[in-house]
Amino acid sequence: MTETSLYEYSHLIVAAIRILEYKMSAPPALEDISEMLEISVEETNRLCRKFKDFEIIEVLDKAGTARMFVKDHLKIEDLPKQSEESRLEAELKKFKQARESKRVELESVKAEQAEKKKKLHEELEKKLKDGLKK
Repeated sequence: MTETSLYEYSHLIVAAIRILEYKMSAPPALEDISEMLEISVEETNRLCRKFKDFEIIEVLDKAGTARMFVKDHLKIEDLPKQSEESRLEAELKKFKQARESKRVELESVKAEQAEKKKKLHEELEKKLKDGLKK
């Protein structure tokens, strides 16, 4: 599941919550969802926090165990269908382009400074030679 979007993950998480709720006759814990979907607990937690922010699921933290409920599955349709990784790649590409333009700008400034230094050195040599001729 490398190119899975938030949209697809939300469907998986909501389905897992519903199935586990049916099987266990109680709201599932984060670990149950993680185990069912074979996703790490950390990734499941990250996704559940996002879906909580989008008000798709509700998280009840009681006695150190987070229990998940489906709050509004219709809000899934508001999620972007583009994968998070491709959005991340786009941001990374934009950052690299900005960094490259800064590098080019820095190189041109360095070249200007080197040219100024060369001209100054030539002027000093000329003045020194003129001073020696007198």
